[in-house]
Amino acid sequence: MKLIVNADDFGLTMAVTKGIIKGMKDGIITDTSVLVNAQYFNESIQLAEENGINSMGVHLTLTFSNPILPLSEVKSLVDDKGNFFRKPSLIPQTYKSDEVYNELKAQIEKFLSTGMELNHLDTHHGFSMLDATMIEVITSLAKEYKVPLRRDDALSNDKDLNHLFLSSLTGVASTTDLYVLSNDENESHIISVLEKHNRISDAIEIACHPGWVDNDLLPLSSLTYGREKDLELLMSDKLMKYINDNHIELISYSEL
Repeated sequence: MKLIVNADDFGLTMAVTKGIIKGMKDGIITDTSVLVNAQYFNESIQLAEENGINSMGVHLTLTFSNPILPLSEVKSLVDDKGNFFRKPSLIPQTYKSDEVYNELKAQIEKFLSTGMELNHLDTHHGFSMLDATMIEVITSLAKEYKVPLRRDDALSNDKDLNHLFLSSLTGVASTTDLYVLSNDENESHIISVLEKHNRISDAIEIACHPGWVDNDLLPLSSLTYGREKDLELLMSDKLMKYINDNHIELISYSEL
């Protein structure tokens, strides 16, 4: 079995970034995805490069901070203060698909301008599963940039949308399954997930939100000290021993 352990929210704050890098160097985190519109994007990319990380994903967002494009070009995606809405469910149903495409493409292009290699796309808060139009935009970007895409259908209970997402993945690399790590889990929880998939030859992904906490994080995210618990868990000797003993291959999206 192949396993991708992907840390979301790279760049959210410097403490989150440094924690993710620690988990990649000393734990089982194999990949990460960056919030391009985060305040510490540039500093985080520089720190990644200094630590030998030359590829990662873009954590596409319509639900965090501000857009990359001028507000006049994304009017249907922002509130009266020019901010993205905080949850996918708050995005107006009247949003314009061309504005979504242009904003997300701008995020990808800003990432590529750093010289870092793009190895996958995933979405903040799983907004890709909002509706059929959003699925079409996200999967079209994965095809346009010829990169893998996270299995966001695992985040939805809508059977019709899930079927549409899977059918739209034709020609796009992805994992066999996605498991999202929650903050109240321990080694036994992860081991049970790995045991469930142990006979699968294809890759699965564990998505997680590790990192350290600083004052910048507290007003930005509902996930705070749970990130430190995740980081500790993902550097667990017990978990690393289980992975080694059971010949589970840790890979990044670059190897998918």
